Amino acid sequence: MNTPQTAEGAWQDGVFQFPIRVYYEDTDVGGMVYHGRYVSFFERVRTESIRNSAADVNYLFDLPESEGGPLTYVVSNINIRYRRQAKIGDVLMGHSMVTRVRAAAIEVKQWITRDGEMVAEADVLVAIIGNDGRPRRWPNSAKKCWQDWMEAAAAAQKN
Repeated sequence: MNTPQTAEGAWQDGVFQFPIRVYYEDTDVGGMVYHGRYVSFFERVRTESIRNSAADVNYLFDLPESEGGPLTYVVSNINIRYRRQAKIGDVLMGHSMVTRVRAAAIEVKQWITRDGEMVAEADVLVAIIGNDGRPRRWPNSAKKCWQDWMEAAAAAQKN
């Protein structure tokens, strides 16, 4: 009996990498990835990058009011550049790198490759908000995660 394999991502030099298989549901009638699906792909990579950390969506949502919670993420800006077509069956590699940590947001550079070639890239601004929809400051533990990942990426780029 075969054991099911799950996709797992990994951090390397401040960049999170996560494999993405293109399914039929991701494509248009011609078998090419529908442009809007890239937003979902980028979201999936960002979500996996923070899983089980102090920046995890569930961790922030479960923060008690006494600690500034509950908190949630909103994408306040995304700029996508499409470079190549991806198609059904492709195995893509999603990448995510924190480029700036603000008091109530992060700036993220994301890109998707296929066999080392750029397929799409995005600059994303992700804000943190409270239940009232207003911006909130990062809890120290989450902010430390973002800063550590950003510093790791900056150090790797210098080498």
